[in-house]
Amino acid sequence: MPNGTLGWDPNRFLDDFPIEDTPGVKLLLSSAGVLMAGGGDNIDKILDSDQHSLGENIDNLFPETTGNRGLREAHTKALKGDLQSCRQRVGGKDVAWELIPVNTTRGREVIALAIAMDDDQDQKVSMGEIPKIDRATGIPARWVIVAKAEEIFNRHPSAQWAVLRLKIVGMRRINQALGQDLGDHALHQAVGRITRSLAEGESIGRIGGNEFILLIRHKSDDHTAERMQAMDQLFDEPLKVGLLQFMLRLNMGLARFPQDGSTAKDLERRATIALERTRRSGLSYSLFTLAQEDHVLAYSWVPAEVHRALSECEFQLYYQPVVDTRTGETVSTEALIRWQHPWRGMILPGHFIPVIEEMQFIVNLDLWVLERACHEAMSMGKPVAVNITANTIVAPDFLNKLDKVLMRSGLPPGWLTLELTERVFGSPEMMLEPLKAVHQRGIQIAADDFGVGYSSLSSLWQYPLDKLKLDGSFIRAAALDPRAQNLVTGLVPLAKTLGITIIAECVETEDERTWLHDAGVFFQQGYYFARPTPFS
Repeated sequence: MPNGTLGWDPNRFLDDFPIEDTPGVKLLLSSAGVLMAGGGDNIDKILDSDQHSLGENIDNLFPETTGNRGLREAHTKALKGDLQSCRQRVGGKDVAWELIPVNTTRGREVIALAIAMDDDQDQKVSMGEIPKIDRATGIPARWVIVAKAEEIFNRHPSAQWAVLRLKIVGMRRINQALGQDLGDHALHQAVGRITRSLAEGESIGRIGGNEFILLIRHKSDDHTAERMQAMDQLFDEPLKVGLLQFMLRLNMGLARFPQDGSTAKDLERRATIALERTRRSGLSYSLFTLAQEDHVLAYSWVPAEVHRALSECEFQLYYQPVVDTRTGETVSTEALIRWQHPWRGMILPGHFIPVIEEMQFIVNLDLWVLERACHEAMSMGKPVAVNITANTIVAPDFLNKLDKVLMRSGLPPGWLTLELTERVFGSPEMMLEPLKAVHQRGIQIAADDFGVGYSSLSSLWQYPLDKLKLDGSFIRAAALDPRAQNLVTGLVPLAKTLGITIIAECVETEDERTWLHDAGVFFQQGYYFARPTPFS
């Protein structure tokens, strides 16, 4: 059919779009939501064969109903330039959608990736054959709670509910000490405490092991937070099993209806994301946020695309100056990595570095940054600081590769500073010797983000440190608290005695610059002086 732009083929545009190994279906949608092109091995799961004609609107192709909506809203938001994701069923299939804003010759349009998920109920075993009650605890099975939640959400789409994923921490110790039978007895007691705290109409079901799903009423975030705190306090008293007593605690993650999802499965999935956030943070509970989901989604694409991004030069280095406030001169720069993704746009390191580091892909990226920064520092004629991870410092042959980088770039060793996050210094048995070897080459070492992490004053003398970088959150807090300012004032002469230079990061205001300068912190870095800029 005519596409309105002479010579432009939407099908070829869709086929050529740089998405690697994408399962499911790709659709190109106009700004009005009209299907312009489509393809994919599983397209028949999303569109009936008689619906493949172009020119139909998504409102007709994928009609929204009560409790099953989200695609139209996600399309509208994607047109504003933001990556969107949602769940909306199509013909009884649970479909995960990811909507990507793209610029074509027609203007801003949207590519929709659709993956039909396997439905828990599309199994050979009918629901009538699956036990409704968990034998060990006497409470309903997970699928019963999910079905109840779905029914409530469909009947009362404006009501406020929440799905809670809950894990009882400490049950493994009971099973190891007493065996499975007494462990089941203890679990029954623990579940009883939780069940008695529920209001009328609320429910709890067992997922498996020591994990549970709850359906509770949600009046407000503050009220629900108080309820989860109260639930956690149920286990302030030890659990008695025979003559023994055990202390348990709860990890909880919560997603709210309707703001966090329109279906029970969506909310359960997002409550699971919040539960993982709870586990990582050490807190007792977390409410779901889109930022958490973005972090989880990053694991689905970052590892697969890093190698391609390196080979296709998508990573860039930006530089931010360190200024001597006594003279106003730039004394050095810090290299900061950015990812210019071909269709996700500019991605800041906080969105991909944690994933790359956790997936053990960080060493190659660190070495790329080190090589590029040393060459560009020579061109700028300024010393440079490079962020580097513990995995790279202890990697085999790192020192040899470091020597080669310096030789190829011609950068004097004294012009290079390796910045390591403060938590690295909590492992002297692993880090001390490699850092000494680096320092013996004349390269400087800085403790980054100092003041908010794991290190103590012992790090100031135990490691071969040259610089101490005060974290921005600590500086902002100190601007409001005279005691924190006094701490910095006292730290300056101590650092000077040890031959360590203090650098203040994230300085954003004149007030911050002034009190830091008055405290003797003369080397400062932040938006007040300059934003990071590319080498070019």
